[in-house]
Amino acid sequence: MKDRRRFLAPRDLWDAGTIEAWLEEKAAQGWILEKWGISARFERIDPCRCRVRLDPKDRRNRQQQAEAETLYRDMGWRWNGTLWFYDVYYCFDPTASDLYTDPETQAWAWGKLLKRALWRSGLSGLLLLLWAALQFDGLWSGHAVQLFLMGMWAIWLFVILYVVREVWEAVRTVWGIRRLKRRLAAGVPMERGDPARAVRRQRIRQIADWTAIALLAGWILVIACGREEMPLSDAPSPLPCVALEALDPEAAGPELDIARYETFDGLLIQSRRVTQFRWQPSASVQAELDRVALVSFAEALYRERVGAFLDAWPNAEVRELTDGRFDQAVVIGAGKNQLFAARLGRMVLTERAETDTDLMDHLDGFAAVLVEFQ
Repeated sequence: MKDRRRFLAPRDLWDAGTIEAWLEEKAAQGWILEKWGISARFERIDPCRCRVRLDPKDRRNRQQQAEAETLYRDMGWRWNGTLWFYDVYYCFDPTASDLYTDPETQAWAWGKLLKRALWRSGLSGLLLLLWAALQFDGLWSGHAVQLFLMGMWAIWLFVILYVVREVWEAVRTVWGIRRLKRRLAAGVPMERGDPARAVRRQRIRQIADWTAIALLAGWILVIACGREEMPLSDAPSPLPCVALEALDPEAAGPELDIARYETFDGLLIQSRRVTQFRWQPSASVQAELDRVALVSFAEALYRERVGAFLDAWPNAEVRELTDGRFDQAVVIGAGKNQLFAARLGRMVLTERAETDTDLMDHLDGFAAVLVEFQ
């Protein structure tokens, strides 16, 4: 028979009375608290009736704490570790006096606990908001729409739900301690809830937490598995772009430093990307063809791609196209750096090229790509 065992414990740590009742039930079943961590670990004892009290920590200095522990021990109370910011005391003598003579005296201890809870909640809230802000830094990267479509929406949703839950738990903790302090100050003894109900509530939370974590991990795996990269020579034909060989055959002649083909298949977007690059003499093509779930997403993605290029080249020449083969289209040029962007329904084609060739001369090729991949 095992001498140690872990139990799922109530986690509303502001509800001290219910936790005390739960620990007393465990003692009656033959288990006494050994350590409180992710789960509560108990060691076996002879089943017995006892009283358990949670005493708020850090309301005394070191000398006062030592004197209090000596007094409690003389009164018949056994210190049995810490739980959150409580000391846990057991008493197996039914005739021993309680730790506090009356609720009013006990209220003083919970007043100190309330101040500590407020301080901790404020600090943890600031750290939580800082962490959340770091998760949303992509919103200011100039590629928020693309990140959203490629799966970050699920991660952002998880962050929002997690932050809301943690803030709610912090508010409940502070409110619960304040309510308990007021109750004690009014001379009303600490109430005790149903331990079994508290454990069921914690089990539901735990299931929800692990389900959310599993879904998030699965989604990250789906995103990772949706990506594929290969040499451009191994890419399926036709290519989702007007390649450098067609734009500028002379520039494409020498061997390229980079010739890569990438794909991404997600829930909201299917993306194909071609990269051709050479240092000397300099020439490059970066093309992306995306099919998204909704026309509104395509419009947002088109605007984002055009805006990102204009942010990099604010003085570039912008030539809007009125061509029946495209719903929206533009050619932007800043010397050798040029961008062609077009939308046709839910399809968005963007091709950024560094070449002396004017991209306006290749509209037929761009239109053919959009028709081919419809």
